[in-house]
Amino acid sequence: MIKKYKLGVAVTLIVVFGLGAAAGVFGERYLMHKRPRGPAHERTPFPLLEPVAKALALTAEQQDKLREIFKRSDERMKLLDGEIHVRLREVRAQLKSEVDGVLTPEQRAKLEDMIQKERAKRQPAHSGGEAARTDRNTPRETK
Repeated sequence: MIKKYKLGVAVTLIVVFGLGAAAGVFGERYLMHKRPRGPAHERTPFPLLEPVAKALALTAEQQDKLREIFKRSDERMKLLDGEIHVRLREVRAQLKSEVDGVLTPEQRAKLEDMIQKERAKRQPAHSGGEAARTDRNTPRETK
């Protein structure tokens, strides 16, 4: 009787462990790293306008004016985002140049190899986006 009990406990533990592992893998792959599927959707400049409009009892005219304000602001933010990326590339290029000036050719080659290995660790195998670019100083194509 005790052997059956021990066997039942062991089987139960194995099943529970297996289900936990499966749930962990599923959660990691499908819940933690969600990526939008299908065509990219446009982000609205101010997605909370409707609830705010309702709470503040905004008129249709006020809502239209706010939409325009948020649209202009969103356009300015997109411009700023592009400028920041350009400036960051410039700073990275300057940093690389200064570091390369201190290192010997062998040290530069070893550092470049270390950098490539680190990028490979961070880069998902199926990614075709930002992380997949190996030369960070190369400007991205704009749409």
